[in-house]
Amino acid sequence: MFCISASYKKTPLAQRQAFAFSEEEQHIFIKDLIVKGVITGGIILSTCNRSEIYFTGSSNSVEEVARNISLYKKASDSDIKKYCLFYGGRKAIKHLFNVTCGLDSMVLGEDGILHQVKEAYLLAAKSGYTDGELNIIFQDALNCAKSGKSITRLSTTPVSIGTITANTICKYIEANGFKGSGKKVMVIGITGKTGGIVAKDLISKNIPVIGTSRSHKQEDGIYWNNNSLAEITSFKDRYKYINQVCAVASATTSPHYTLTYKEYLKYAGKDKKQLLIDLAVPYDIDRTLAELLNIKLLDIDYFNTLSSENINIKLGELDKAKKVLEECVENTIKKIYIRGFLNKIKGNQELLNKFNNEKWFSHMVYYLKGTLTANGLKDLLERIYNKETGGGN
Repeated sequence: MFCISASYKKTPLAQRQAFAFSEEEQHIFIKDLIVKGVITGGIILSTCNRSEIYFTGSSNSVEEVARNISLYKKASDSDIKKYCLFYGGRKAIKHLFNVTCGLDSMVLGEDGILHQVKEAYLLAAKSGYTDGELNIIFQDALNCAKSGKSITRLSTTPVSIGTITANTICKYIEANGFKGSGKKVMVIGITGKTGGIVAKDLISKNIPVIGTSRSHKQEDGIYWNNNSLAEITSFKDRYKYINQVCAVASATTSPHYTLTYKEYLKYAGKDKKQLLIDLAVPYDIDRTLAELLNIKLLDIDYFNTLSSENINIKLGELDKAKKVLEECVENTIKKIYIRGFLNKIKGNQELLNKFNNEKWFSHMVYYLKGTLTANGLKDLLERIYNKETGGGN
């Protein structure tokens, strides 16, 4: 297998967009390459951070695929060589496994890429564009990613301030027994980057959200999680809802407080049990609110500390993830070598009969798979074939 990759690691955004393939373009491009005999199978993975073509064929296929990308995307040959990375053999397989397991992502261990790889593979397989080798490699990569997620904490350890905030709110809700409409959370600054992440993650966990926006327009609905809608209100009306929520997360660039002690007491009173989260610098929330008995106030420093701790956890899990990946890659390469061996003996009827009828022979091959390295297995299979066919010792 070979791979030509244009990713965030080497390719600027403008070029990544130029190399991107829509679903229809993937179908047209791969089909054309197969029909022309340039490749024997191909899969395109196209996301916001990468456009990659995985394919099988001869050593000449790489240059031909690169030339076809240049023609199809109207890019110069020099741009292809400048912005793309080229992989072959074991390096191509390992690259795919790294991508699928989230080890090649901007956010280490992120989950989304696994779904994207799966969709790309299923699209190509459904169209008949995959061969035996691609099927083995992609199916193993997907299985490896799933195994890695169960063995390591890479994908379950968030480093995004927004995601950590949402998780903290969920734990607060659960610990204090809030239920039904009592679980509602206010996000002040919901249209901002951090506020948007907080709201999206809360809605994905079935937590109702009301968000405030200074430039509120009734027609500008904010949809997430299969069209679930966050209720939006004007920033100036925030205090009207303060008594309806169990938690408030404020993430704005406002030069003024979004919640002040005096106004808060007017609408919520002194006994309201509530979590207040201030993600702004300078502060959004009046610090004196922390003096109220039932108020828990957390600020950005608290979440920065959690994020740093989680980064260290991820880095600690990285070695474990790499070990799992290496074992998976090694096993996949062994499968490829056995597949190649079986394809060769299909051309020799006597040897094929021996493999099919003499169980010790097939058992020996699979026993060797479990005991030898990939390179050792490849060498021994070649020697077995040569000896059995009279081609050498």
